[in-house]
Amino acid sequence: MSPRCQLVVLRGRLWINPSGDAHALQCVARTRKGGRCQNPVESGQVLGLHEFQLGSAGYVQAYGSIGGGEAVDVDRWLAQHCTLHDTPDVTDYETTELRRFDIVRDAAHIRVHRVDVAYDSDPVDCAKESSTTGSEDKITENTGPILEAAARLRPCPGYINGHDYQDWYIEATPDLLLALAQLARDRHRHELADRLERLSKPLCMEPLDPVLSYDALPKSWCGRTVKATGLPCELHIPERAADLGRCTWAGPGAQRICRSAPLEGDDRCTEHAARCRAVKGDGEVCDRPDCRVPKHRQAPASDAAVEPAAAQRCP
Repeated sequence: MSPRCQLVVLRGRLWINPSGDAHALQCVARTRKGGRCQNPVESGQVLGLHEFQLGSAGYVQAYGSIGGGEAVDVDRWLAQHCTLHDTPDVTDYETTELRRFDIVRDAAHIRVHRVDVAYDSDPVDCAKESSTTGSEDKITENTGPILEAAARLRPCPGYINGHDYQDWYIEATPDLLLALAQLARDRHRHELADRLERLSKPLCMEPLDPVLSYDALPKSWCGRTVKATGLPCELHIPERAADLGRCTWAGPGAQRICRSAPLEGDDRCTEHAARCRAVKGDGEVCDRPDCRVPKHRQAPASDAAVEPAAAQRCP
């Protein structure tokens, strides 16, 4: 049976029982017979279930008291002792179960504020993990944009209209990546933060695999930042294809380099070597496969689209 609530507010701070209900704690003291005490820490429910604010991050539901004062013996609760074992000389059989709530580690318990609901619940303090440094307020502040960006995630079709189920994916939006990068900096994970910031920008996605057919998935990409999504960087424009040992074909409006390697003794691959290289009177390359226009067939093979001024112009 799942616990009713794993969170409790004691002395204005939020605590969590990862293993069960935060109000149904069992005493951890060792009995005279050497076993664990079977008594509950508190007989009956003395704390109500309320909503508590976590700043801009949202709110949580937790056991606690609204207003000032404590309804329970906080020291005894944190020691996890029943009233019988609330003595200085008691020996524990088990470690206590309550620990400080961590806004990142325990984010699954946080609920995002709805714009159509008014909240008047009390604020509560929450902790960061002991292995981290920095301001708790900063971590709390930066979690809000993350949750807001995550709330806007929607399935996107990866191919045309997503005809097949596997064509759909959840896109990591730039605002979500930037919010995660800021959180990483707060956690002093600067290398991760730099990588997330870079991934939030348009990148050159030219595959770096030496041999890659169109029906194979790349294993590595260029990853340099570019001006707009879909554009190559200055190192992978079609004009640099020959320098990279790639097929030099560049069709009308082509912005990407052909993935295939050129044939021996040629500057094009098998598929594109058969396309006409003659430049027409309007300055456009013919580019028809197995062109039968007589004047085009007489044009030298060296007349490439990247050098239209030197190519034979045909009507």
